[in-house]
Amino acid sequence: MAQTDIEQRLENLASPGDMQKHLRGLAVLKQIGGENFGEPVSQLASFSEDLARFTIQFPYGDVLSRDGLDLRTRQILTAATLLAHGSAQSQLSFHLHGLLNAGGTRDDVVDLLFISAGLLGFPTAINAVPIVRDILADRDETKNVAGAQTSPAVPDMPSDRFAVLDRIAPDFVNWREHTLGEEIFGAVHLEPRLAHLASAAMLAARGKVGASFDAHIVSALAAGATDSDIVEMVIQLSVYSGFPAALNAAGRARNVLAAPERPQASTQKGVDTTKDDEKRFMRGVATLAETSGGSGADVVDSFKDVAPGLGRLAHCYGDIFCRPALDPKVRELGAISALASQGTVAAEKPLGVHIDAALNLGATPEEIVETLFNIIPYAGYPLIEKALLIAHDRISLFDDKQVDGSPSDHRPLDMCSG
Repeated sequence: MAQTDIEQRLENLASPGDMQKHLRGLAVLKQIGGENFGEPVSQLASFSEDLARFTIQFPYGDVLSRDGLDLRTRQILTAATLLAHGSAQSQLSFHLHGLLNAGGTRDDVVDLLFISAGLLGFPTAINAVPIVRDILADRDETKNVAGAQTSPAVPDMPSDRFAVLDRIAPDFVNWREHTLGEEIFGAVHLEPRLAHLASAAMLAARGKVGASFDAHIVSALAAGATDSDIVEMVIQLSVYSGFPAALNAAGRARNVLAAPERPQASTQKGVDTTKDDEKRFMRGVATLAETSGGSGADVVDSFKDVAPGLGRLAHCYGDIFCRPALDPKVRELGAISALASQGTVAAEKPLGVHIDAALNLGATPEEIVETLFNIIPYAGYPLIEKALLIAHDRISLFDDKQVDGSPSDHRPLDMCSG
């Protein structure tokens, strides 16, 4: 069907009383979607014309067309929310394209990967890399102007929280300052106001509306955001993360905005013990090779062309996975538990990588299956059903390698001292 025919079909979906809102929504959808803006909604109409009409009128006609935020900002918030979803890859691709169509840059897109790695975890960022690669492949996108903005700062913790964490987990405090603050947020080119608004949207969409959400709201305000910006961000959450997430975020944000004196973050810092980045990187490379073999390295190599800075981060393997307090096999079983319980598409490939690592380190198939059984009460049967099928595939490949005589290295790890 020709695009003009699709556009006419979409216009015809409107009921007479909704025509103005419908046409307003179509205009915004066209601006975001570009040349083929109508195809996804037209396909949706073949399933349900009512749902297609709601899609045009509520997200685009009611929310994204509002005057409170410019369209680039709205697309940054939409992409941030969809990254947090973890299983909305087609929608994420559409709206990252839309970010570029709305005046966003390559840096805007890559910056969202960095922020998501720090706030949502590396699986979310790594999963989005092929999507980013595809949308950038045929576009000669400009980068943000170097030096035009200072990098956003990670909000400091309130002093009471800092005191507890510095006492029980000083390494966490150091990593938060160095890795999250310097290596992740320090690499971001987004204006601080936008970076903190996107951060708040990610946290709210993931269901983590707490002190960190509050801190990013405060930081956004300090960087020039208005109360109206915060309100618009929360309204937009209702579209892409649902009303429960938006209502929870509204309650927290209301308290921040209504505070007689908006809270000030502590300026206390931990003692940085992670300055030798090359040593950390090499330690991480060695730990990755020992645990995951080729599968882990392949994942890291896969995003060198899009976000090479993510590949240099030694945090997971150079800081954490090599620590001696837990047996390496136990760490991998813990990673399997965490990834399986997420249940997102973004977590599926990392789950396979860590199942491989557990097998490489001597875990038995029975131990892997029992690990998954153990989280049924916390994650539910559907998520563990999928995880068990992934485990079956990885165990079968591992067994095939053993039959073929491929080497299986179960050497003990002591990489953190390297």
